[in-house]
Amino acid sequence: MEVKLSMNAEEAKALLEAAYEDEAVFLPASVLDKITLDDIPDEVMIEVGLLKDGIMHLDWSGRLFKDHDQIKGEADYTWTRKYWYSPIGLEHYLDLIRRAVELRNRVHGDVEITNYDDDGAYIHLKFVISTEKKNLGKAYQHIKRLCHELEETAEKAADEAGKRLSEIASRLSGWGSQSLDALVNAVEKASSSDERGRSLEELISRLFETIPGFTVTDRIKTATEEIDIAVLNDSNEPRFRRESAVLLAECKNWSDKCGKNEFVLFKEKIENRSNRCSLGFLISWNGFKDTLTKEMLRGSREHTLVVPLTGKDVRAAVRENSFADVLASCWQKAITT
Repeated sequence: MEVKLSMNAEEAKALLEAAYEDEAVFLPASVLDKITLDDIPDEVMIEVGLLKDGIMHLDWSGRLFKDHDQIKGEADYTWTRKYWYSPIGLEHYLDLIRRAVELRNRVHGDVEITNYDDDGAYIHLKFVISTEKKNLGKAYQHIKRLCHELEETAEKAADEAGKRLSEIASRLSGWGSQSLDALVNAVEKASSSDERGRSLEELISRLFETIPGFTVTDRIKTATEEIDIAVLNDSNEPRFRRESAVLLAECKNWSDKCGKNEFVLFKEKIENRSNRCSLGFLISWNGFKDTLTKEMLRGSREHTLVVPLTGKDVRAAVRENSFADVLASCWQKAITT
């Protein structure tokens, strides 16, 4: 049975009442404020998310549960090195979070590590957060807020490392020696795909850095000529301020247009960034197929937003020195599609 977006309190309570011990009950975040401590049976775990097309889309990686007179949450950081994209290693990142949890435990006593294991491929870090809350929604918000606080040092370390690596790579590649107009010309007329790719990478990265509050922290070029650009979002612009702290961009310098498949894969890449990214920009220099609009309509109620940009949009931004305006305009079109 799929978890409905419009689930009401009675339906949620019925699921909890019918659950077996140690069974996970999936509830949407929208119904949590209507659930209290008394509605949660002992030994029943609650995960927050929605089941769609047989796949559970979690809002938070962890489980909520009742423990005597309060609601607690066990955060679950079970991640694999295979899909880890941060500029610092997964082991270093989670070690910083582990140390932050240990410090919090010594000072406040409201968190406790329950598991930390590194098997070579996966690292498992779990810790329990005590809330003293009786309302599930308030407990959930408290737990998520505390998790973000515990991640702050690790996030800052990753951002600083990414920025430094980008600066070194830029210097070695002669970054900044060409004007933006020259880079546009190189993307369109370069004789090799590698040259077009490098030109597009620099063009888009430098355009993002013209926006106040945006900092490019990571650039990854893959063997398939896809260019991933991670952007730290500290913008005061109202439309971008509401988005996640990390934004992602992917550039396609293909001779053909991008379609539904590329959109879906990029959206999955955003969602795989451990809930740290909610907004991505998919740049296809030669435009998009009609299948893209249909796919955007299908996923229009989801939290993740993918904003399409074409070479025409980028050329206009360079010509008019207005990349921020172009991004905002394309963002607006994406949310109203």
